[in-house]
Amino acid sequence: MNFKEFWSRYKGEIAKLYTTRLALVVFSIVCISPLLVFDVSGSESTVNLIVLLASVAVFAFYFYLIHSQLWAVGAKNKISADGGRLKLCPLAGVYMGLLASVPSFLFNIVNIITFYYKDYAGFRDVHQVTAIVELFWDAPAIGLFYVFQTPFAYLAASVLPVIFAGVAYFLGTKEFRLFGSGKKEQ
Repeated sequence: MNFKEFWSRYKGEIAKLYTTRLALVVFSIVCISPLLVFDVSGSESTVNLIVLLASVAVFAFYFYLIHSQLWAVGAKNKISADGGRLKLCPLAGVYMGLLASVPSFLFNIVNIITFYYKDYAGFRDVHQVTAIVELFWDAPAIGLFYVFQTPFAYLAASVLPVIFAGVAYFLGTKEFRLFGSGKKEQ
């Protein structure tokens, strides 16, 4: 399957991944931001632990959302492949996750570069802008950035959705559910 066929087949799912990402950004800001305004004098390690756990919980919720979406796509593709209408691509979930994470990867790269060159002429202002954009776009990783104080922490918000999407799609092709049985009682 070439890129054009892949895009036409999965562009709706990739758009849903973007929508999920935007909803999670708002959810992350609502969940983690109140934790960042506490007075941490004397209890910085406790606040760091709470913020880190909140960030991990946001990523766990993100995995659930991606799993719910891409598991169904993988299961549907498995049925089509069993019927001979489609050649199954086990990495389709990874590819969808990569396409949905392109803006995040671009923001990560620009933020990391400007972080290391912020002491040179003109880069301080550019870094301040990219740091704010990164803070909002990769909000699920706010806790990781707060604890580790490195722009590389935001890479988690780019890499983990790709892994989540790949795992969810693969589990769908194997018809193995992590959450619930998928059967509705009547």
